[in-house]
Order: sequence, then structure tokens, then C-alpha cells
Amino acid sequence: MRALSTLLVLAALPAALAVKSHDFKTCSQAGFCRRGRALSARAAENPSWKSPYSIDTSSVTLSPDQASFTAAVRSSLYPEVNFGLDVRIHEDGVVRVRLDEVGGLYRRYDEAASWALIEEPKVSNAIQWSVAKDSVRAKYGPKKDVEVTVTFEPLKVTLLRAGKEQVVLNGRGLLHMEHYRTKVSVDSDQASETPELEDNPNVDGHQAVLEQTKPGTSWFEGEGEDGWWEETFNGFTDSKPRGPESLSLDIDFPNHGHVYGIPQHATRLSLPTTTGEDAYYSEPYRLYNADVFEYLADSTMSLYGSIPFMQAHSADSTVGIFNAIASETWVDVGHPTPKSTTAHWISETGILDVFILPGPTPADVFTQYTKLTGTPALPAHWALGYHQCRWNYFSSDDVRTVQQRFDEEDIPVDVFWLDIEYAEEHKYFMWDKKAFPDPVEMTKDVEAIERKMVVIVDPHLKRTDNYPVYKQATELDVLIKQKDGQTDYEGWCWSGSSAWVDFFHPRSWDWWKSLFKIDGPEDKWHWTESTENTHIWNDMNEPAIFNGPEISMPRESIHYGGWEHRDLHNINGMLFHNLTSQAVKDRTDPPKRPFVLTRSFYAGSQRFGAMWTGDNLGTWDHMSVGVKMVLANNIAGFSFAGSDVGGFFGNPEPEMLVRWYAVGAFSPFFRAHAHIDTKRREPYLLDEPYKGIVRDILRLRYSLLPVWYTAFREASVTGLPVLRPHYIAVPQDEAGFAIDDQFFVGSSGLLVKPVVEKSVTEATVYLPEDQVYYDYFSHHAYKGTAKGKNVTVPAELHQIPLLIRGGSVVPSRERPRRSSPLMKHDPFTLRVALGKDGSARGELYLDDGETYSHHDGNFVWREFAAAKKGKGVRLSSKNLAAQKPAEAVDSVALASYSNDNNFAKSIAGVRVEKIVLLGLSAKPSSVSVEGGKELQFTFTPGVAASDKTEGTASVLVIKDPKLSITGDWEIVVQA
Repeated sequence: MRALSTLLVLAALPAALAVKSHDFKTCSQAGFCRRGRALSARAAENPSWKSPYSIDTSSVTLSPDQASFTAAVRSSLYPEVNFGLDVRIHEDGVVRVRLDEVGGLYRRYDEAASWALIEEPKVSNAIQWSVAKDSVRAKYGPKKDVEVTVTFEPLKVTLLRAGKEQVVLNGRGLLHMEHYRTKVSVDSDQASETPELEDNPNVDGHQAVLEQTKPGTSWFEGEGEDGWWEETFNGFTDSKPRGPESLSLDIDFPNHGHVYGIPQHATRLSLPTTTGEDAYYSEPYRLYNADVFEYLADSTMSLYGSIPFMQAHSADSTVGIFNAIASETWVDVGHPTPKSTTAHWISETGILDVFILPGPTPADVFTQYTKLTGTPALPAHWALGYHQCRWNYFSSDDVRTVQQRFDEEDIPVDVFWLDIEYAEEHKYFMWDKKAFPDPVEMTKDVEAIERKMVVIVDPHLKRTDNYPVYKQATELDVLIKQKDGQTDYEGWCWSGSSAWVDFFHPRSWDWWKSLFKIDGPEDKWHWTESTENTHIWNDMNEPAIFNGPEISMPRESIHYGGWEHRDLHNINGMLFHNLTSQAVKDRTDPPKRPFVLTRSFYAGSQRFGAMWTGDNLGTWDHMSVGVKMVLANNIAGFSFAGSDVGGFFGNPEPEMLVRWYAVGAFSPFFRAHAHIDTKRREPYLLDEPYKGIVRDILRLRYSLLPVWYTAFREASVTGLPVLRPHYIAVPQDEAGFAIDDQFFVGSSGLLVKPVVEKSVTEATVYLPEDQVYYDYFSHHAYKGTAKGKNVTVPAELHQIPLLIRGGSVVPSRERPRRSSPLMKHDPFTLRVALGKDGSARGELYLDDGETYSHHDGNFVWREFAAAKKGKGVRLSSKNLAAQKPAEAVDSVALASYSNDNNFAKSIAGVRVEKIVLLGLSAKPSSVSVEGGKELQFTFTPGVAASDKTEGTASVLVIKDPKLSITGDWEIVVQA
């Protein structure tokens, strides 16, 4: 939701406020980032620069049966400090590189990967390392063209393909793991003496430092102790009892000119430079989950989530790196040449734990990454419908009235949302009975039309004994502690004086899940005033704390295991999301798929639900950058993403609001939301023609739900994103590598170019290949070229630039309904868009949309195809599930598939009611079911798919062939 410096302004937020940049650090205000950037500057100025880190060759130990080795690493700056290197190659070719301090004063935080990964990756037992005089090497891959080289002195790790460098770690010598050292306090008259170390060295008097910067190290580390032991920002002092512990690492891509990822930032998809000549930004990209109020639409500022996953792409290959770090991190990006990229990662704490993903295709990288962190969860089908939200609907009657108005205006909607004002004194779970006297009955009224409710549950607990959730958390002793490790931390948020559950504490897990039980034990409080159709919104989980440094938690706060908050800050929000998702799932038996929206996220959050881009503004710039931000999350593994339609702040004019609905209709997560001070802007309040246009946009979304659900099935199995920028769809087309204002929806062939500017009547769409593309609505055929081509398409306010790629089959359901579950038995329309070779292909996936019975084989997965048959075309429907049962659904490799499964039988009567065939060369003489009856059809002449000319395509409409959506069939279109 929103962060404020004080609760007093809760009810009056002027829409003209801008981001308070002074509330958040720049690199120059963070000691470890200053040190890291200064290190990089010294290296750039010194032609003879050489990393001080090297491998002790005598320590190299190869595993006898796995592709892993360990070695001791030394720094010439501090030869008495020990580091341990562990390099391993997984079965899928991913290379993991770990470096940690050995025998240090403290244990460095090394648990980030354990929270992000779905399991410990299996190390290959087929790949072998070989030790040379200067390095350790391994070659692998089907063509044996992938090579990993770990050079001894200086330490460097290089991934090569066909002899070309793909990824290089420490190639520029910026690796620096600041080792732990001791600071003690002594009387001023003894300051020159060397004090004795004690278990607790803090005593009154002046401070002296044991192991200061050594003579001869300043060339690398710089002069002095910049921010080692204490820092102050905006009146907050961050004591650093462990001293300096940052990690600097350069990760370069010598043959890749574009890098993507590391969300969340309001910027372009292909990341602009932050360093080097003519750098676009002056600040590095910051990864530090923060509640940034009214964020800028073009900035490297950190936002609500952090995924330390970066891809690099060229026409030759795609590679990726996942840097499993949980602390605040800054990333500088540069382009020494147009064909190469440098990245410098600077983190406050943690070990080096980098996964190198060798690709070589975008699809390979997504498979490799999601094999590590998990694929996106297959959402409930209804969750892909339209969500209506605002801060706040203020009563049960308000909710009922909003639902009634949607139905009166025949506008579809699936979910109504309640923000923080539903809760008495913002004690989440506890209904304000003055405004919501009948919450269960209200929800059942919503459920009557098969709709759902979403209710907000934030992580801050009001500190009062009459709040059972807080009281139980206190009794269990599962609250985050102050820096003494004993006293519960107290901060200020919507609830006033608040505490925060430490979800790193195992004792909190089952307890949190028990709160959501509708029918739970009578001796403990649980949420009885809820229903199975009440789902959850997790907000403020960065965590946002109004009176905390950078509107968040003090970094010296203590979590389970003694870890400081600084160590794990970026993971904190994911654990809240994770446990809430489990709670919603487990409240029923058998479990149903949960819907839980999160604002804060990390690598792996895609397994637990959806995210949104936070507190955006109702401006054209925010509409535009929201498209790019949603794409960035998609390519970082988190497909279920969207931006608030209309902008959270402000009162958008009708034109802007209409355009924003079109953007939302082509976002995986589609929600309208608004601030408490904005005017009501539910779509039924619009005047005509705007209301009618929005109704049509929403109906378009609902008609295409089969496309969205099928795309999510593919994402849940393969990791391929639901929204796909051009570099994924056409990886060799360099002209498309930086395009981020148009995209494809899954493998459907739908190409959309949202209009995000005022007063637009036409749009330019880039066609990346020698293929025909059809306007979804008018059937106009546009012809691409092998070198790529821009075409101009109509884009009046009532028009969406939406094209179908030739060679695609798009399934839809065209009958308007009030909510998506009411469509479950509706017939299908198939749009067959012939490619220039006369063929087409598409998929459809269906299941019950809410349970996990698809893991037991209860689903339908079909392939529709068109192929030349003489001078005619043969259309077919085949059972993909029977052909590929092991690839059909997420999490389970089915051995077989039954056509007579329970779900398939439940929709056996669902039929194909229309087939629209685009691009046929001539009117057919007959259309018939193979071995069966003649079918009725109409034909409108026009441009054929194989023609070189553009214009309205020919359209063959086959009327109600009465063919089952679940069965095998063929239709012959005879020339």
C-alpha cells in the first residue's frame, strides 16, 4: 500500500506529492556502496590492476564422483585470513560458485539460497574437472562446447561456449569480501596500547580498532575506515557490531550487448547504463525492498521487491546469473562496447553464492532458473479475471452496492477487495463490526455469483492485549527483536505501535497457518469470520515502518538464529507471502489453490502467488513504465504481475482510464485500485462512450481467458514467462532486443502494443520476421520481412493494437458472463491464423480451475493444428496430454493420462461453436468433418497468408461444427 512518515496524514494525502527521495539512500550515502564504487574507480584508473585473490593450488580437492571441487583462497592483502571456494556443475549444466570466509570472527549469512531454491540442486556425476598448472577446467554439453575455467592467480571464473566468453567473474579484479575484524573500546590514555580481546569487548571510553587498514592495502581498499563501524542517515544511527563485511564482485558478459532483469525498478527492460561514458543514470540499480511513496517513473531507486537474477542476450546466445544474496545490493551496469556488458555487484553482507546459467537460448535460461527457484504457481482460473479494489470500500452495504452496479451495467468482475479499513483499529482479521456487521453473509452474497473476496492482512501487529494475534505471537516468542536480541522490536505503522512476526522462526509457521482456519480448535483464536472464498492481500511486507530508517526496519534488529535484519532484509517479505499462501491453501481439505497478492518479493516468490508494482501515479508515464516493469518481473520468473489500473494516486481523465484498462486487460494480474482520496472510478461510473469501451475491454479479457490460463500452464511447467518480449520470441532479431512497449502473450501468437500516450489514433507495431500478422478484430493482414518491419495500425480510443502471428490458433469463449466461473460450460471459438506456409498451431489447457486434482490427471490439454492438404487445409484436434503426460502439469510427471478422467467427463458436452480461418487462398468447395457430415460455412474473399500484398485477409467462418472440445477430430477444407 503506502508509506507515510507519520500516521497523522493517514486521511489527507494531496495527490500532488512526489517521491521523497531524501528518505532513501543514494550510493554515496551508503558506506559499503561508496567503498565498492571507489574500488571500481581505482581499478579503472590503474592499467596494472590485479585482483589480490588467488587459489592455493595445493588445496585443490576434486570430488571423486561429482563435478565439484573445493580450494582454499588467499588474499595478498590479508594472507592470514582464510577463504573457501566451492565450485560445482549441476546436472543441467548450471555452474554454482561459492566463496565464504573460513574461521572468521562471525559466520557470514549463507542462507539466502536455502530460502530461494526449491531443493538442493543435483551435482553432475558425468562431468569431470581436470587440473592444469594454472587452472581447473571442465568441458560438457551435447557438443562438448561449454567450458568452465577457474583460473588460480588471480582467481577468475569463466564460462565459455564454442571458445567465446559468455560470463566472467572477477575478470576486472573487483572481487572483495571484507573479512570480519574486531573493534574494542579502551580508555583514552590506553588507546595506544593493544587491548586484550574479550567475549564482549565494549567498555566505556574512546574506541580503538584492532586490525586497522594495513599499510600496503590502500591501493585496493582505499584510505581510512569509511563507514566501517557506524553510519548515520536522516537522524538514524546504524551501529555495526560486526564491522565491515561487504561483498564486491564484477560479473561481465564480454559478448552480450543487452542485459535484463534485477527487478524491481521503474526503468526500461534492456537495462540502461549507470557507469562509463554517457551513462544514462548516475546511480547504480539498488536492490533493497522499500516502501517508496509515489515512485519516479524513470529511476534506479529500489522499490518493493528484489530479484537478483540477470540475463544477458545476443544474437548468438542467452546466459544468466542468479546471485543468491539477501542484503542490500547495488549494481552498476556499463557497456564498454555495444556488444559487451559489465556489471558490478556491491552487497552489504553475505557470502558469494552465484549460479551461472549457460543457456544458450532464452527458453533454456528460464528452464535453468526455474529449476532452481521454482516455476510460477498455476493460479486459480478466477484469479485471471478482473479485480475491483480501492482504499476502501467502507461497509458491507458498500460492497453489495458495488456488486449490484457491476451487474446492472453488465460489466464482468470476479473479485472484490477490502483494504485496511475493514479491520477494527487496523487489527487484521478483526472486522470493524460497525461498518461490517455481517462479514460472512456479505461474502456469501458475493459468492452467490461465483465471485470471491480478497482481504488485506499486513505484517504489523497492533501491540495490545485485546488483539489475540499479537497476544499469541508474544506468548510464542516469535516476534522480531531489537539489537539486544531479547526485547521485542516496536515500530509504527497503520496499527499504531506495532510488532512484527519473525517468519524465519520455525515456531511461527504452523501458528500463522492456524490463524486462517475457518473450522479450527476451540481453545485458540482463529478466523471463524471468513470463508473458503476469502483470499488474501499481503502489503507493507518489505517491511514498511513509518518511523524506521528508510521507512523500514533498523538493520541491527535480530531475527531467529541471531541474524541481523541487514543480512536477510530482501527475503523478509517473501516469507510472509509464503506462509500466508500455505495458510490459505491448507485451510481446506482437500486444499484449494490460494490467491495471495504480495508487494514485496524475492527470487522464488513466483511459487506463492501474484505481485503488483505498488503505489503508482495516475499519469501516462506511470502507465508506460508499468508495462516495462511487468515485463521485467515476467522475465525474472515472476509472471503473475500487474500494475494498478488507473494509478493508485490521482484522478485520471476518462481517456487515460480507458487506455489503462486496455493495459490491464493484457497484464497477467488485472486489478483496478485507487487511493482513499481519489474520486470513485469504478467503470460503471464512466459516461458514454467510455463506459461502453471499458465494458468491451473487460469482455475481451474474459473471452481470452483460455489463452491466459493456457499460458500459465506452460509457465508453471517450463518456466517460460506469460508475457514475452521480442528477444524471447525471436532471439536472433537484434532490432527487437530493446523493445519493451509491445509483447507476446505466451505461445498464443497474440502480439499486443498497449497505447500509453494521450490523443493517439494510430500506433506503430514492429513485426520481427518474414511472417503474416492479422489484426485480431478487422483481420487486416500485415506482412513482415526477414529484416523486421514497422507497420502502422489503427489505435483510436476504442481500438487495441492486437495482432495474431501467422501460424497460430487462438481459442476463445465469446459469450459475456458476469464472472469467469459462469463460463465453465460455454462453447469455444477457434481463430486459425494461417502462416505464410499455410499451417497453424495452438494449444488449450483446461482443468477445474481451483483444486489440485490436475496433479491426479484431471484436466484437458489439446493441440489444434492446420496443415496443407493438397490445395486445401486439414484442421485437427489432438490429445496432447496423452502424447506428453510427463510434461502436462506442474510438480508431477504423470506416467499416463486417461481420456475419461473426471474433469474431462464433466465438460464432455462443451463444444466448438465456431471456427474462423484467416488467410485461405480461395473459397473452398466444401468443408466437412473427416468421415462425417458437411459443415455450413461462409467465405469472404481477401488477402491470402501466402500473398505478398497487404489488406484485409480472406475469412472462412465454419458455423457450429458441434465438435467436442475434449475429443479428437479432423475437418477437411477442400479447395
